[in-house]
Amino acid sequence: MSEVVLSRRAVLLGLCSLALGSLFPTRSATAAALAARTVDYRVDVLMLWGLIRYSVSGSMVEEIDAGAGRYRVLITGSGTAVSSRVEARGLIDDGRCRPLETKSVHSMAGRPSSLSITYDYARGRVDYHAVGHTLLRGRRRQVDDVVLLPPGRHVDDALSASLNFAAGRLEQGSDGAYEITVLRRTRPAGEGPDDVTPGAYRVEVVPVRFNVEPDLRTGKLVAQVDMSRWSSWARADQPARLVFTADRRLESIDSRLIYGSAIRMQLTSLA
Repeated sequence: MSEVVLSRRAVLLGLCSLALGSLFPTRSATAAALAARTVDYRVDVLMLWGLIRYSVSGSMVEEIDAGAGRYRVLITGSGTAVSSRVEARGLIDDGRCRPLETKSVHSMAGRPSSLSITYDYARGRVDYHAVGHTLLRGRRRQVDDVVLLPPGRHVDDALSASLNFAAGRLEQGSDGAYEITVLRRTRPAGEGPDDVTPGAYRVEVVPVRFNVEPDLRTGKLVAQVDMSRWSSWARADQPARLVFTADRRLESIDSRLIYGSAIRMQLTSLA
């Protein structure tokens, strides 16, 4: 997925990864066979009251080798002036998924971005490198940092969190809210969607909480996720709306952004 900087890529590609990961079926870590699954997706992006529009279509191929305790995901997509490739690997430890490595490359309107995250559990650290560009002026944002993993806490990315949610392995608080710990790029105070603060970017480990409620009319599950902590295009008062089927697989994402912008994602599981 794209670098979690304050750009349209952060919102678009971050949501893609979360969505695709949530389609993974629940599986036991003791299963013997390699399981494979393919999912198609489409993302429609409307920016600046419709002055800029993008559509991305693609597929996700996931392989879960439960016997070996490993998973691998490949996400590819393309559209007019847009291309995307994400490859992620992880561990399955006592039924819970843990990320090992994520590498991605993207291009939007001729502006490339990349992300490389490597988790070293033996040394208790994460190496994080990302490059992205802002929407309007195409200004470069770069992050190169090493983060220490907090002892006694699971750290997820979008894919592992989605896998754990589907499998019922995501932690919940006493009030029933789901709790995950993720990495994000720090955002200097007052930095806007097209601003850049050279030399100021680091990565931090932060908690995220969200609720999932049943829709009594449809029987589906609905989550509200505040994306403003990752992107200045997102609005804290209008969290992204994620709709899951009754078996906890994602069906759609709708996110309203500032400046008359919005993102919608629809997913289709292939037979």
